[in-house]
Amino acid sequence: MTKAYGDNVVLENINTEIKQGDIIAIIGPSGCGKSTFIRTLNLLEQPTKGELYIDGENILEKGHDINKMRQKVGMVFQHFNLFPNMTILKNITLAPMKTKGISKEDAEKLAMSLLTRVGLEDKANAYPDTLSGGQKQRIAIVRALAMQPEILLFDEPTSALDPEMVQEVLNLMRDLATDGMTMVVVTHEMDFAREVANRVMFFDEKGIKQEGTPEDIFERPESDRLKNFLSKIV
Repeated sequence: MTKAYGDNVVLENINTEIKQGDIIAIIGPSGCGKSTFIRTLNLLEQPTKGELYIDGENILEKGHDINKMRQKVGMVFQHFNLFPNMTILKNITLAPMKTKGISKEDAEKLAMSLLTRVGLEDKANAYPDTLSGGQKQRIAIVRALAMQPEILLFDEPTSALDPEMVQEVLNLMRDLATDGMTMVVVTHEMDFAREVANRVMFFDEKGIKQEGTPEDIFERPESDRLKNFLSKIV
């Protein structure tokens, strides 16, 4: 898969596979294409060429139902993207009711069970601007979970948070990993990549430069570029 903006090639000949149950951490310097890659996985960014398969279907084929595909692929953004004029409960129930046809009663029941799971059931009728950054990001994860996706994509989910709020979000992500949720996470949190992921991808200069277990990446880096990157952040 390749992604370019005019003559500017951002991703070149990406070739990888994500298996059910994988927890994949994507690391690398700023501007190397990490976020662009993860956004291509649910077509928020359209690949310039190549093929992209989900459940055996090439979602880049003409006529493919993108909205149906996105029901399987949840996305958690860096800056939460909650609707400020809606309560937390409405933020969570809107998509399941609108895109999956779930009744209001069932959607609210699911939303409340998820809010209870993350300890925020008392915030159901609050508005986003009354919540801390960590609470907003946990709500954003709950909103994605309410669609009952097969895979969750995280685009630097803790980078906009104050340091003391990072851990509560990472703890929730660890719980999801324990439950077997397939996750692809662009992150600068090396402890998460080392301890929770079963695979790590190091991106640099338009693509994946090394891919393997956390031990492969952190203890057996193959390139001077990866060694230099790790020396600055680990």
